[in-house]
Amino acid sequence: MRKPFTLTPKETTPPGTRMLGALAVCLIAAFVAGACSDKTRTADASAAEVKSASPPPAPETSSVSTTTERVVTGPVSFEDAHSAFQEKRYDEALRLFTTYTAEQPDNVWGYYMLGLSAWKAGDRDRAVEALTRALEKDSTHLKSHINLSRVLMEQGKAQEALPHVEAALRIDSTSSEGYRLLGRLKDELGDPTGAIEQFKRAIVLDPCDAWSINNLAFLYINQSRFEEALAPLARATEIDST
Repeated sequence: MRKPFTLTPKETTPPGTRMLGALAVCLIAAFVAGACSDKTRTADASAAEVKSASPPPAPETSSVSTTTERVVTGPVSFEDAHSAFQEKRYDEALRLFTTYTAEQPDNVWGYYMLGLSAWKAGDRDRAVEALTRALEKDSTHLKSHINLSRVLMEQGKAQEALPHVEAALRIDSTSSEGYRLLGRLKDELGDPTGAIEQFKRAIVLDPCDAWSINNLAFLYINQSRFEEALAPLARATEIDST
């Protein structure tokens, strides 16, 4: 989510504009209240999706349980490591995918999942390293470009993230996710007008993309374009309540 903002209208602001600003604030409050519920959006959650490119089965994992963690003592299967990730056992998934990539060094999905596991375990540097390795194996791996750009943005490296988002959009120009990330990057790099354009493109591709709709509204509000912010705020609130 974007950083909180404050609205400080000047005394010379026309009454109608002040009313629109107040209404925008009310809609924001409603949206934030809904966003704090137990429902989770999946659009920007970086969930791992391994479909057609799943690697061939490897020998079953042999492990020894201790009171604190499972210690890998034998070959690791992709399925076991992926299950640990899906069950949010990220530290274990990190260990398993580390072993898996050592055993299957040519499998791009292994490095991709190693990167996601490291990211979720809080090790961004290792995530960058693993996702970069995945792209060295396959420069057209869309998800590695997308998630590497996210990790780099979290590290405050928007300029380094930009080529990966652009590469992702060259691979799939119909990706609303790609345009949403490009919008975030444009905003981070000081181009709010460009950011608005990219969020609009994301919404055209996915009219239910609440993240892009919400970000678009925040940009309008930051520019005191309250009337234009009302429709996306209302739409974001509507989507969140469904």
